[in-house]
Amino acid sequence: MSVAPALQANATLERYRTLFEERFTSGPLLEARRDALDAFLKRGFPTQRDEQWKYTSLRRLEARTFVLGEAAPVSLEPARRPWITHGGGFRLVFVNGHWAPALSSPMAQPPGVTLVTLGEWVKHEPDAVLEYLAQASHRSASALEQLNAAFFEDGLVIRLSPNARVDDPIHVVHVWTSTTRPAMAHPRVLVRAGHHSSCTLIEQYVCCGEPESFTNVVAILDLEEGAQVQHYRLQQESPKAFHIGHIDVCVRRDARYGIHDFSLGATLSRLNIRVRLQEPGAHTDLHGLLPPSGTQHLDTHTLIEHIAPHTTSTENYRGIADGRGRGVFNGKVLVHPGAQKTDAHQSSRNLLLSPTAEFNAKPELEIYADDVKCSHGATIGQLDATALFYLRSRGISEADARVLLIHAFAHAVLASVETPAVREHLEALLAARFGSTQVTS
Repeated sequence: MSVAPALQANATLERYRTLFEERFTSGPLLEARRDALDAFLKRGFPTQRDEQWKYTSLRRLEARTFVLGEAAPVSLEPARRPWITHGGGFRLVFVNGHWAPALSSPMAQPPGVTLVTLGEWVKHEPDAVLEYLAQASHRSASALEQLNAAFFEDGLVIRLSPNARVDDPIHVVHVWTSTTRPAMAHPRVLVRAGHHSSCTLIEQYVCCGEPESFTNVVAILDLEEGAQVQHYRLQQESPKAFHIGHIDVCVRRDARYGIHDFSLGATLSRLNIRVRLQEPGAHTDLHGLLPPSGTQHLDTHTLIEHIAPHTTSTENYRGIADGRGRGVFNGKVLVHPGAQKTDAHQSSRNLLLSPTAEFNAKPELEIYADDVKCSHGATIGQLDATALFYLRSRGISEADARVLLIHAFAHAVLASVETPAVREHLEALLAARFGSTQVTS
C-alpha cells in the first residue's frame, strides 16, 4: 500500500476511536470495549482481497462519517407505523439504536421467559455481560463484529427456561428516524433457549423517511437439547442506509433452528449467517429472498457446519435482480471429520429481470467425512419465454404475465413462512415492488 492510501485509511479508522472516547468514558465494560475497538482498528474494514468479500466493496461505507445514534421520539398513528402489525405477542421497539418503551409492549414476563433490554442487562448485571462477551470473543469474531462489541449500547436478551413455550411471536423492531447527520447503531440480540423450549422471533429493520444510517447488528442464539426457534428477519431500511448483520447459532442435540431471511432495503446490505450443528439430531432450515433493484447491492453469506454425526440441513435461497441491482449469495456447507450420516441440501435460484442486473452465486461443499448425503445447485437466468408465451396466449398482458411469473418464483420461499402476519406483510412488500398479481383476462 502506498503512503497516501495508508494515511487515508488510518484517518478513516481513527474517526471511530474519537467517537469511542467521546461516548465511553467509564463503566465496567470499558476495558472489554476498548480491547474490541483495538482489534477492529488493527484489522480495519474487510476488502475485496478477502475471498469472503470478493463481490462486495465497503469503500462507500468507509468513506462516510457517522455519529452514534441518539434516542428520538416517533409519533406515528398505529396505521402508519412501518412495522408488522399482529395481535398478541411481544413487541420491543428500538429507535436509532435505543429502546423506546412508549412504542413497545409492556415488559410482562410470560412463564419461563425472561425478556430484558441489553441496556438494562448491562446496568444491572455487568459481570454477566462481561462473561457473555468473553465467551463470544472465542467465536473467531470478524472485524465488524468486533466493531459491534466496542460500540453496542442496546438490544434484546431472551432467555427461555427448560420446556418453556412462547406461542405468540417475540417481535423486535429497529427503527431509524431522520437525523441531522448520518448515524450508526450496533445493536445485539441474544437468545438462550433451554431444553425443549420453543419460540418465534421476528427481527424487523425499518425507517421513517430516508435517513442515511449504518446498522451493524449481531445476533447470537444458543439452542439446548430439543429446543426449537423459528427466526424471521426482514430488512427494509432506507435506500441511503448501510446494513451489516451477523447471526451465529449453536444447535444442540435434536434441536431445530429455522431462519427466513428477507433483505429488501438499504443501498448496501450484507448478512452473514453461521449455524453450527453441534450434536446428533440437530437440524436447520435456511430460507431467503434477495431482490436487489435500482442500484442496490444485497449480499448474503451462509455457513452451515455439520460438526456431529446424524445432523441435517436444508437451504433454499432465491434472488430477483432488477434495474442495475446486484445480488450476491455464497452458501457453504462444511462437514467436519466424524460427522457421518450428514444429510445436507442447498439450492440457489436467481432471476435477472434487466440486462444491467447482476447476480453472483457461489455454492460450496467442503466434506471431511465419507458417509454423507450432500447436494447443492445454483441457477441464474431470465424469465421463461415459453411460460410468458403461454400466459399471453391466454389473454394476459405481457406486464401481468411477468408479474405472475415473478410472484410464482418468489412463492417458493414465501410458502415456507408459517406466521400469517409475516407472510401478509411480505406479500404486500413484493406486490409494491413487482406489481399486483390481481390479473383479469
